[in-house]
Amino acid sequence: MTIGLDYISLAALAQLCERLKKVRAFSFNASNGPGSQTNWRGHGRGEVEVTSFGAHILFAERAKFTDADGHKIDLQNTYRWTRCVDFVRLEHLRREEPVMLFNLVPVTEHGFRHQSPHLCGEDTYTADLILHPDEIELIWQIDGPRKNERLHYHYW
Repeated sequence: MTIGLDYISLAALAQLCERLKKVRAFSFNASNGPGSQTNWRGHGRGEVEVTSFGAHILFAERAKFTDADGHKIDLQNTYRWTRCVDFVRLEHLRREEPVMLFNLVPVTEHGFRHQSPHLCGEDTYTADLILHPDEIELIWQIDGPRKNERLHYHYW
């Protein structure tokens, strides 16, 4: 990396962390593509309670999800974002046990990409994050023998 790219990367990481601390709401769409054998399709909207301490930012998410058949489901998730030297780590806290998902590294001034895919059984998870002026966009792709799913999040 050149000195210019190092500065841009550090500035992007700092900006992402400051923006994450201000998130209060989110929405998402779940869709599946050819070959998917799941019914994970629909849309959700909810609130985020943010707690910040040291290098960590916790997201306690609560949402109402409406699946493609119109069924409404209450969802809860807790995620931990951690500022590291040259990336931001995203972990899912299940029963308080962290499951490492991605190290998101800056690829542009406002864009981040997974450093390496997250493997869960036979499934491969990848992610891209884009900082927009008024929102944070997080796009997950899940591929596996039974899955071809896309989760498209908007945080504001």
